[in-house]
Amino acid sequence: MNKAGGVPSGKNAPSGKNAPSGLSRRQALTALGVGAGALIAEQALVADGIPSAASPPASAGIAPIPSGYAPDGTSGRAAALPLSAVQLLDSPFRQNQVRNTSYLLFLDPERMLRSFRRNYGLTSTAEPLGGWENPQSEIRGHMTGHLLSGLALTYANTSDDAALTRGRYLVSQLAMLQARATAAGFHPGYLSAFPEVYFDWLEQGKPVWSPYYMIHKYLAGMIDQYQLTGDDQALDVAMKLADWVGWRTGRLTYQEMQMVLQYEFGGLPEALANLYTITGQERYLATAQRFYHAVVLDPLADGLDILPGLQANVTTPKIIACVRMWEETGSGKYHDIAQNFWDIVTGHHVYVIGGVGNFEHFQAPDVVAAQLSNFTCENCVSYNMLKLTRLLHFHQPDRVDMLDYYERTLFNQMLGEQDPTSPHGYNCYYTGLSSGAFKRQPLNYFPQGNPGVYATDWDTFTCDTATGLETQAKFADTIYSRDADGIYVKLFIPSRVRSQGLVLEQATGFPDDPVIRLSVAAGAATLTLRVRVPKWVAGPPIVRLNGTLLRSLPRAGSTGWIALRRRWQTGDLLEVTLPMELAVEPAPDHPTVQALIYGPVVLSGVFGSDPGSLTPQLEMASIHQTAAQPITFEGVADRKPVKMIPIARAAHEYYTTYWQTA
Repeated sequence: MNKAGGVPSGKNAPSGKNAPSGLSRRQALTALGVGAGALIAEQALVADGIPSAASPPASAGIAPIPSGYAPDGTSGRAAALPLSAVQLLDSPFRQNQVRNTSYLLFLDPERMLRSFRRNYGLTSTAEPLGGWENPQSEIRGHMTGHLLSGLALTYANTSDDAALTRGRYLVSQLAMLQARATAAGFHPGYLSAFPEVYFDWLEQGKPVWSPYYMIHKYLAGMIDQYQLTGDDQALDVAMKLADWVGWRTGRLTYQEMQMVLQYEFGGLPEALANLYTITGQERYLATAQRFYHAVVLDPLADGLDILPGLQANVTTPKIIACVRMWEETGSGKYHDIAQNFWDIVTGHHVYVIGGVGNFEHFQAPDVVAAQLSNFTCENCVSYNMLKLTRLLHFHQPDRVDMLDYYERTLFNQMLGEQDPTSPHGYNCYYTGLSSGAFKRQPLNYFPQGNPGVYATDWDTFTCDTATGLETQAKFADTIYSRDADGIYVKLFIPSRVRSQGLVLEQATGFPDDPVIRLSVAAGAATLTLRVRVPKWVAGPPIVRLNGTLLRSLPRAGSTGWIALRRRWQTGDLLEVTLPMELAVEPAPDHPTVQALIYGPVVLSGVFGSDPGSLTPQLEMASIHQTAAQPITFEGVADRKPVKMIPIARAAHEYYTTYWQTA
């Protein structure tokens, strides 16, 4: 067996340049920088004729951006394929999507709106929700924001009319409630399931649970409903809510705002930057600038690892926002923060499955074996790490290492966060990596939770239930990308894509089957088709075109892409075989503690009963493959036979991922 190199760290891209003198309003953000200069930059913008947030212009007449989806960023606008152009074919990814859609359409809008209606002085006969959505929870309402996004993503990818109708109803009801803000005693534009006084507490330094985090979820959901379903009312709601954020934060000094930022605010500046992209209204970019959390971001700009002790899912959305702020302002500091964070995390803070954190927090760098528990790898964090990786990769499309990380995390953690036995596709909170880990409800929040289920329909709402609604709805978004020269095949998932005059179909049993079959189902075009060659490949790929073995293969430099330019036409078939072999990945702090990898897949030993908390001793010479489809290995651990399967397929059984090997 070879020793796997782990999830690779990247290289810094060149930093952005400051804007020259003779500044436009937008350039002022770049030239004046971030951190302590944030409000100065904002004032430069506001002083340059931007309308006051107290009198926002109507959204009527504002057209969407010419093409693309604002959360894909500036490079993604050209590189990303719209979800409508990619169709998932039968596979575990498609099956997860179907279960997720069933749950999206099961969730009763009246129950999801109950806390909102009562917050605005209206009655509701709907039953209250449970978990973090219970009527006393300070973060009630966040699930509805993710539901808006999940429905929009589902409609964009599948054209499901029920998802469209459900989303539009939710938008219309929330718009009605937002219009009642002043009558309910709130400031204009306020929208939430909890009272505005929470923000008074926040500004006074009193304990409160993340109110701006909720605002981000509503704002992001409305942006998705506008851009992915064409609901103009959603844009109107988003602008009014963003103007409320602008008014609320615009009254604070820099020091007061930094105090506010000690509390989780999610990806709110990212959503504000996206709204700026859509509308061109620079006040949204100015508001986003205020959410620069200096104590966290300044050290990252200098390449310092200050992550140990930070809550991972509080931190990562701030970095996604930095990518979008870099793209919109040109500030190299924002870029350096994002790239440094990605390099630090993927190089020194990830487990073998690509997940991050133990008990939701970053731990000391390069410590894995000493941080194994059933509370590792919160799924929300990986949801955000994939968003970050996707945005950065659009700027560095030849970098296979970024896609290797994306694939490792997607195939091993995110695909496996959903319960395959549930028709509603419940998502678990953590992907544990201790000996005898078990996917289940998070015991730190639901200590009496049933170990036989990952979640429930109404009583265990958490942030991971919520992000799961989006993850399982957008598997199609990163399989392919494009440039002026052709199409990139980045992930190996059965699917059909329409782009540049072709309908290309990908048929594969990957990762059980190493053969990727790309056929032209319709159309004809001259373009370059690029297929990723992962770092884990065990030998030169075997490539056949229309049955003929290609011995001298054009490549896109030495970047790890098979590149074939020709006139493609209906009936063409490109077959790429990616050899796999068993490899080990040692824990950096205890190299004799190792995980097993087969191609991109992390293997876990599965047990019918709890094997205990001690890391089992694995006899490496005993490991052998017993089946290829589905992938199955066997070995001897602690003198007993053990079956090993991909970790994503471990469900309702104890499993062990790291082994003592010497």
